[in-house]
Amino acid sequence: MPRPREPYAVVGAKGMLGSDLVRLMRESGISTIPLDVDELDIRRAESTVEVLSKLNPGVIINVAAVTDVDGCESDPAAAFSVNAHGAANLAEAARVCGAFMIHLSTDYVFDGTKRSPYFESDPLNPLGVYGESKAQGETAVSSLLPENHCIVRTQWLFGLNGKNFVEAILSAAAHRDVLKVVDDQRGSPTFSEDLAAALIKLSGRGAKGIVHVTNSGETTWYDFARQIVEQAGITNVRVEPITTEELGRPAPRPAYSVLDNSRFVELTGAALRSWEEALAEYLRKRREREG
Repeated sequence: MPRPREPYAVVGAKGMLGSDLVRLMRESGISTIPLDVDELDIRRAESTVEVLSKLNPGVIINVAAVTDVDGCESDPAAAFSVNAHGAANLAEAARVCGAFMIHLSTDYVFDGTKRSPYFESDPLNPLGVYGESKAQGETAVSSLLPENHCIVRTQWLFGLNGKNFVEAILSAAAHRDVLKVVDDQRGSPTFSEDLAAALIKLSGRGAKGIVHVTNSGETTWYDFARQIVEQAGITNVRVEPITTEELGRPAPRPAYSVLDNSRFVELTGAALRSWEEALAEYLRKRREREG
């Protein structure tokens, strides 16, 4: 299928993924409208339709979300207002505009009881508020735009323009000799720049339905942390494994939520590079930024 008409509206443009997406789209010559909460409050249904109708985008890419998993547990209303109702408002705006919608979702829509990578068709069973709000967002998008959407599930994002696990580990390593990190959750760390490039590629292929997109390979948070410390050349810090129960976080988390990327490979012809390679580039670019 041909690439949908331009311009592309990126909702959540100032976030970690959104900023990478806007930059890469502009570098690719795609006419882009960056939108964040100051320009578009997706919690307000009428104004969302009004603003986007005036802009008349051919594609709406929704990367806006409340992603603080523990915060969602303590404030469900905030989570659902953006992740579920906000997604529905954008889908309605896309329907009015005749626009295609690409919507970002998460591995947290699954319960983590499977022990092999999750397919797009596997049943949803979120454990907590964050996952439930994202699952409802998926349902709204697919219901309102049955033939005109692509839902992209991803996980464990890290990028140069936002808070993430890599930065948390590097910051902790600067102040502590021992880091305790959970070793009983498995997933695929994903570089936001690689994901942004994948979204552009999927839009160019006219991909529809649900697609899982992560960097290749899988690991635990503990082994991810060890790799961060090693690649960063930090030799005076020890990383030790602990259990999720020992960590004692408020929100439940899936123990195994690796996503199967075979549909993405079928659609685009290639998998994303390994998470270890992506991490190496992230650290290199981070050093360049620091001068």
